[in-house]
Parts: sequence; structure tokens; C-alpha cells
Amino acid sequence: MKKITTFLLAVVFMAMSASATVTVNVRTSTGDAPYLYAWDGAGNKLNGEWPGTMMDESQTYTTTVDGLVWFTQTFEQDAINIVFNDGEDPAIQSSNIMGVTGTAFFTFDIEEGGYEDVTSTYISDTGFDVSTLPSTVAYVEGKEFAYFIAPATWTNCNVWAWNSITGTNFTTSGAWPGDPITLIGNTTDGYPVYQWIGADIVEGDSPTGIIFNNGTTQTSDLAYVPGGVYNIAGKLLYTITNGGAAGNIEMEEPVITESYIKFVGVNNTCNYKYTLETYEWDAGQ
Repeated sequence: MKKITTFLLAVVFMAMSASATVTVNVRTSTGDAPYLYAWDGAGNKLNGEWPGTMMDESQTYTTTVDGLVWFTQTFEQDAINIVFNDGEDPAIQSSNIMGVTGTAFFTFDIEEGGYEDVTSTYISDTGFDVSTLPSTVAYVEGKEFAYFIAPATWTNCNVWAWNSITGTNFTTSGAWPGDPITLIGNTTDGYPVYQWIGADIVEGDSPTGIIFNNGTTQTSDLAYVPGGVYNIAGKLLYTITNGGAAGNIEMEEPVITESYIKFVGVNNTCNYKYTLETYEWDAGQ
């Protein structure tokens, strides 16, 4: 059994508050649930003896904005140290991942042992958890577009968009309160999410400002960012970029053995790897 040395790598954490939590989200190269070993700064084991607890259906698992399965476990801690592994002896494992706080996202190559911290892909620099968005939130090719997370009481939403330099109005009605936009789903905590798809992109004449309203209540004048996700407080929470699953796949060299050939595609933008096809045959033939 491969043991984890913790006493040399222990870090000092702040005193834990009663409300502090750490949520670990991980997806693997094969889609199989990994084992999660965890300990705190004092060396206390938080998820059982090595190799830890398997993050299968007995744990929470969920899907995120890219539609892929993530295995999720939450700890009542300020900060923890973790290792992902395959549960075997000897184990294929990640290195020690120290000082994990808040909500974190990782990918783990359960066949090779490498891992990547992809938290910045799912938690924006504003602190917004992108995984709360419905899977219908996506990049819109060739169009002006934006999203709005509305208050729970809103039953409709309009957009008013304009370019303050050219004077272009980007609503088809041309009159306040602008064009009604489409409800495409809800965040995981129940807030309605509306999508605006405007005109074709014209170089040098995109909106500079945008307002969301329900005919009575409105946001302030907001700076328009293509693909922006906004809320009623006027914050740009996140930006949807052209990094979706389609069109960004690179093929690795085929893996050839006596019994099969495996083709693997890697999406570097979205940080995941998956097997596209596996052909098997009888090696004796």
C-alpha cells in the first residue's frame, strides 16, 4: 500500500468556524468514481483510512454547465488536504493536494495519476459558481448575446441594448422596455435564467450598453460584454466564451495493443478527456 506522508506537508489553517465548508468536485478520465483520501492541518483523517472513501452513488454526484458528471463531497472544514486514487493496492493516485478551500473543481486521470485544478473554469473571478447555471447556457456563434439571472419573483424579462457611439439601437421594437427575451431554465438554487440573442455581429458596431428589466424593475445601465452573465445588482458574474465541447477536440495517438485500439479525444479548453471509440478483436484470429 502506498502511504501518504502528511506530517512533512502539514499546513497551518485558521481556526474553523461553524459554517465553514469545503466542497470537492472531481471528474475522471474514464468517468469512474475515484477514491478520496482527506485530512486536515492537524493530521486528522476526514474520510477514513487510506485509500479513503469511494466517491460513488453513496456520495453526492451532479452535472455542471458542460453536461458532464462530477463526483462531489462536502466537508465541514475551513481547509483540507486531499489525494485522489483508484482504490487499488498499489494505488494509482494524484500527488498531495494541499490547502483546498471553498468550492474546488479537479480533473483526475484515474489511469495515469495526474490531476488538474480547474476551479477557475467553474468559479469565476467574481466568486460566481458557474456550475449553478443550467446546461442550456451556451456560446452563440456569430450573434450578440447575453444572459440574465433574474430575481425569483420575475415572470418576464426584456432587454434594451444600444451603442452610445454609433447610436445603434439593438432592439427590434426600438421602444422601451425593449425586446422580450427567453427563459431557458433556472440556476440550481431556483433563480430564472434568461437568454438574449441579438443581431449578427458587425465589426465596429456592437452594443456598448445593456439593460435588463421586467417592465417595472430594471438594472442600471450596464457595460455590454458579449456572452456576459449578469444579475439584478448589475454585476457581470461570468462570460460565456467559445470553449464548449464541440469543435475543440484534439486526438491523441491511438493506443494499440494485441486486443484493441483505443482512440482518445482531449478537449483542452474544457479540461476533460474521454474515449471516443474502442475496437476489440480476438488476438488469436
